[in-house]
Amino acid sequence: MLKNSFFLLVFALFFNACTGSMQSFVQTSNEGIFLQARKNQSFSLHINNPSKLNTKLETKLKQKLQNLGLVFNNNQSDYQIYVNIVDFKKFSYAQRLRASSARFFFNSFDKIDDVFEMEVENYYLMQVNLQIISPNSTQSTSLLARTAYLGNINRAKESLEEKIISQIASFFYLQ
Repeated sequence: MLKNSFFLLVFALFFNACTGSMQSFVQTSNEGIFLQARKNQSFSLHINNPSKLNTKLETKLKQKLQNLGLVFNNNQSDYQIYVNIVDFKKFSYAQRLRASSARFFFNSFDKIDDVFEMEVENYYLMQVNLQIISPNSTQSTSLLARTAYLGNINRAKESLEEKIISQIASFFYLQ
């Protein structure tokens, strides 16, 4: 009975890890962009994807901004949004945290083996450069989104896109 319960618990945790949303965060290269907007103002969206990434960033961003109350108009707009998708990479590294070596006081030839700890990090990273031109100003920033761990590459890309889209949408303060 205990063996079955343990197996069921491990299976449930594995299933939750595979189907749940991936943890990720985003940071800006400066203090961010602050735009005071009104409902029904228009925006145009220009995406540059030199890396040729297969991404749904444009359609999701357009939908998110329309849900905020802005209107998409690529010809004549109040806000021109330029997005440059720089890169999407997998990073994996290990760092040695502590090392020690000692010698016995009576024999300088017998060494104690090095004792060390390793910090290992694996994550996906997506960088986007952003410029928004409004009637009053032009503001730009770079967004760097990162997952907390490795996982399915499509889930990671989707999670990073969602974080970037939410961050861009948060720059608009609607009255």
